[in-house]
Amino acid sequence: MLNGIQRPSRARSAHDLVAHGIGQNIMQGHFPVGSTLPGDAELMEIFGVSRTALREALKTLAAKGLIESKTKVGTKVLDRNNWNMFDADILGWHLEMGVDARFLGWLFEIRQMLEPLACATAAVRRSPEQLKEMYRSLQAMYQCESSRQGFTKADLAFHQAILEASGNPFLQSIGSVIGAALATSFTISSPVSSDERFKEVMRQHQAVFDAIEKRNPVAASEAMSELILQAAERVQIKHVESSLATVQIHAFSGVE
Repeated sequence: MLNGIQRPSRARSAHDLVAHGIGQNIMQGHFPVGSTLPGDAELMEIFGVSRTALREALKTLAAKGLIESKTKVGTKVLDRNNWNMFDADILGWHLEMGVDARFLGWLFEIRQMLEPLACATAAVRRSPEQLKEMYRSLQAMYQCESSRQGFTKADLAFHQAILEASGNPFLQSIGSVIGAALATSFTISSPVSSDERFKEVMRQHQAVFDAIEKRNPVAASEAMSELILQAAERVQIKHVESSLATVQIHAFSGVE
């Protein structure tokens, strides 16, 4: 650590090393929002990399919305509302520093906004092979009654299979958000911590699969909504009760 600034380990390329290091330090407030990053020479010294690696790292961070460079002004750390919160690295840096209830609540909130829609769309568009992939992931979950790591991996694969079956690349892009939410919530309260909890979680996932298999978009949406709300309650994330609107799916295509 140099002047309170953390250096990441060297288990990655030089440019990834710097991007990871600066990103972490932004999350932890060592480089506060609105501040100007140290100059190139100082950053090169802090992270022990070349100017080329540093410049590539800064480009990466700018693309994620974390920083903005201006001639004769320097590189400024941007407000959070500029950050690409769907970016896997940004989510990972948040998880590494530890997330609070508010951040975890945001993760569940975006899941509740988008995953029920993804399920409804998957029920309409899924192919036989995509359904088989969901089934394989679901069966893997059943086999992981006593393995938290195995269950987490199979659960994420199940959700990602649903996103893939939605056929919508925008919905597919939220996979990193779901992964972050699952990984964090499972460290707080795992579905495999008791037989009763495991059975209830599997009942909910089975209901999602059954609705998609039957091509019932409303039932699929409602089942996923229930699953997410129960997961939020399991990790003691409070939510306001609201009615779930009937989901109507309209497939759009480009103008020919």
